[in-house]
Amino acid sequence: MNRRRFLAKAARCTTALAAVDFFSYSASGGLGSLSPALTAAVSEHANEASRPRFLIYWFMEGAWMSYDMFGPVVPVRNDASFGDLPRDPNDWGVISEHLYRTKDLAPEDFRRHGEVFHGPLAEDGRELFGEMAILSSALTGSGHTRDRFKAHYGQYTVDMKARREPDERTVLQAFCERAGRPYLMPNLNWHRWLSDGELDISAYPEGTGIYHALGPPWAHIIYPQTPKFTRSLIRQTLAMRNDERNHAVQGFLEQSRRSLLSDRNSPELQSFASALDVYNRLVKGGGGQAKAGPQFLDPELREEFGVTPADEEIHFELINQTLPRSKYTPNINVQAMMMYEMLTSGLSCAGWLENRLVRGFDHHWSRSKILSGYPFDQREMIRRELWTPLKTFVRKLKETEYLDTGNSFYDYTTIVLSSEFGRTVAGSIETILANADLSEEEKREQILSQDISAHNPVNSCAFLGPRVRGGEQFGWVGQKTFQPIPIHPVTGDLDPRFDRDGNLRKGYDGPTDGFIMPNHGHIYSTALKLAGVDPKGAGRNESPHLPFILASGA
Repeated sequence: MNRRRFLAKAARCTTALAAVDFFSYSASGGLGSLSPALTAAVSEHANEASRPRFLIYWFMEGAWMSYDMFGPVVPVRNDASFGDLPRDPNDWGVISEHLYRTKDLAPEDFRRHGEVFHGPLAEDGRELFGEMAILSSALTGSGHTRDRFKAHYGQYTVDMKARREPDERTVLQAFCERAGRPYLMPNLNWHRWLSDGELDISAYPEGTGIYHALGPPWAHIIYPQTPKFTRSLIRQTLAMRNDERNHAVQGFLEQSRRSLLSDRNSPELQSFASALDVYNRLVKGGGGQAKAGPQFLDPELREEFGVTPADEEIHFELINQTLPRSKYTPNINVQAMMMYEMLTSGLSCAGWLENRLVRGFDHHWSRSKILSGYPFDQREMIRRELWTPLKTFVRKLKETEYLDTGNSFYDYTTIVLSSEFGRTVAGSIETILANADLSEEEKREQILSQDISAHNPVNSCAFLGPRVRGGEQFGWVGQKTFQPIPIHPVTGDLDPRFDRDGNLRKGYDGPTDGFIMPNHGHIYSTALKLAGVDPKGAGRNESPHLPFILASGA
């Protein structure tokens, strides 16, 4: 090993400096005597920096009605307005044929926009379809806690109550391990494992469940909470003075004058260049002195994202009659505004955005409620929690140039839209009718009390960004079976053994060998691949990426 490589390796091993270290050092006024050679090296690196990349998950916690979203099932019978069961028990079997949807929902509410066939929940997002690759059918499981975990960690055998092992990673931890080092606060997550999962801290102590501190420090989860809280975090970093990390930075700078400038691709130099860029942006935004004051207070930006004072508050509510729970997060339009500012200020590269209400989409409706005209329309909720802020977020990224590249921030961003699972829209009563131990009145009571908006493993998702195969839709839900039709793992083609209703064609007794039904792990790997990170070896996820989601050449 030559001297240059030895010194570079020594610097990486002994100091492991990241942007946050250089940033705090620069904020303390310690960069006033940079050598011309080091200044030139930083400038050169900034001009030759590797391709920037950003990854955003937009997660609808609580489970959307996937059959009304990206995995549409057209209603054949939708008599949600009649008030009771048929008088003749012999006619009760027809109840199994009803699809319980929003009242008066009709087949014409399921539309085709270009190549995308979608339900009414997706209607407000149609202007983005041309830039989306939609996965219409997957099997993701049907448990809030378990499948939220899989959405973060991918698909593998795991005990969630065990301590997380060093090689486990959430999808954003895996991304930030490769891309997050230059940023002050790389991995922002607006969710809370214990509150979202209705979990007890005694059952999930530090180090279990969704654990924040996996991988190197720049991959760790940061919970930004509210704008006020995040401003405080930035301010605390700016206030750091003369600690051991600053001494390490000083040592690196001294050494770099002598030998390290020859290694123009060293991680320290990359972090240094990024930190100086962030610092200069904050100096300009803060009127001559780096400070957190301007963050999230721009009145024009707040108006564009529709932010009100109430949106910035933390919401508390009872869940299953237990103590009030909260994610300690603002409304999702505030999260989107914060994420936009953190990206464009050079402070972050990844974010997990999530609706504020705990189990906001977790509607369980009995048949009796729906038959009496009980409203259960998710359209306004999905408009408020997804489409309206997302369209603003995308537009702002497109309008904002990345440095002086001539490209926008959107040109380097991947966005994943998903939920932990879907929901049922029907309920079979065959087992109730076949139970000879029940009286006619007991059967009636069980039929009326049956949960027909329960958890359902059939789900969908969408990928958005310049690297996706835009305007395309893959997968299909059987219109009578309500089950996903297997797809080819490379091409995305539907298994030819199934018809559009989801039934096996005559002469077949199973799916074609090699065809799959995607899961959370496939989404995990595909998100990383789109964001420029090799999913192989990224955490323990065992499911590969889906090549057909990527645009040609991506």
